[in-house]
Amino acid sequence: MNCVPVKGDGNEACANCGKLGSDAVKLKNCNACLLVKYCGVDCQRAQSEGTLPPLGGSEGVKLDKKACKQRAAELKDEQLYSRGHERLEGDYCSICTLPIPFPMDGHSIFMACCVKRVCNGCNLATCKRGMSDCAFCRTPIARNDAD
Repeated sequence: MNCVPVKGDGNEACANCGKLGSDAVKLKNCNACLLVKYCGVDCQRAQSEGTLPPLGGSEGVKLDKKACKQRAAELKDEQLYSRGHERLEGDYCSICTLPIPFPMDGHSIFMACCVKRVCNGCNLATCKRGMSDCAFCRTPIARNDAD
């Protein structure tokens, strides 16, 4: 098994036995690397356990397992590093930079003086320190319309 997509004449082949995929034979992706395909659970087990030696012999099994595990780790890293881009910049607290839970109106306060959103935790910490100003820009907060 080589952890590269198996290319053929439009059809994909089982990484263990070489059987071509068709309507009768449904090939399934390798659970570890998602690159190679197998015609069934038996071929996948045989390939992973090394009971049926692939074209590369027993040395090839160890190398293929290592390459498969490395590719699986790369896919996991890619998945992890692509997270976090779903939320807008305004969905994070301007002070602690943590994401504000939904609904945001119940878990944060919008400061009109600096046009920033501050989470309730940072706002509470500011109040506990005895500051009655804006938690972000320290501008005194107007208590009535005359201010």
